[in-house]
Amino acid sequence: MGWSCTKKPNWLELPTDLMKNILQRLDTLDIVMSVRYVCALWWNIYKDPLMWSTIRMCDIDLEHIGMDSLEKIARRAIDLSCGHMKEVYIDYFATDDLLKYLSERATHLRRLRLSHCYGGISNKGLSEFVKKFSLLEELDISFDEDAYDGSLEEIGLCCPLLKSLKLRRMISSYYFNDAFTIAKTMSGLRHLTLSRIWLSDDRLLAILDGCPLLESLDMQNCLLFKFSESLEKRCLEQIRDLQLPKICCQPYKTVMVLPRRY
Repeated sequence: MGWSCTKKPNWLELPTDLMKNILQRLDTLDIVMSVRYVCALWWNIYKDPLMWSTIRMCDIDLEHIGMDSLEKIARRAIDLSCGHMKEVYIDYFATDDLLKYLSERATHLRRLRLSHCYGGISNKGLSEFVKKFSLLEELDISFDEDAYDGSLEEIGLCCPLLKSLKLRRMISSYYFNDAFTIAKTMSGLRHLTLSRIWLSDDRLLAILDGCPLLESLDMQNCLLFKFSESLEKRCLEQIRDLQLPKICCQPYKTVMVLPRRY
């Protein structure tokens, strides 16, 4: 009877490009605080600028690491990228200072997510520094009641390649006149997600008219006010992937919207 080979493969013998591809899938925090200390090979990969095309710092346990430490780690990753950074995903700790630092060193940015960064990023800061991101294609931001109102015009004017926009308010609000700004300055949008925002017929119609390339529109967590049958028909005809709210407010009554197949 022959003997089968039981020798385990040596992961250190993997091609460097393959190892780099594997490590890039880890969270930035893990790479900076742990991975780089494993061995000399991983240390050299850590220092490769092409390793830092993405910052991914989401779902972080803030009880074990402070905001200041997180910002320092993000800055270190930005420095290591040497201008090759294309994607940034940050929860909680982003600030105006960090956004300024990023805008000066990552002018080829394609995708940006800033989630739950309450108080850290101001309307003025977002308006000023987004001007450097002219190649931006995807933007995902969540904000409180007053933050970022008015910034969308700068984003629309300075980011002509923008194809995907996600806006999430943490507190539901009726005051969302930026729907007209989206329609006026973001004609190239293909994907739009709005959350905790009240939309009236005129605002939604403006988006449909101003964004003729729109393929998907997600309003599941919004509230539609005076949603007419003609507008619903227009949405169904124009939008391939349409997600309507469960509740629409009509004059003197509230209407449940039944699930549909689009």
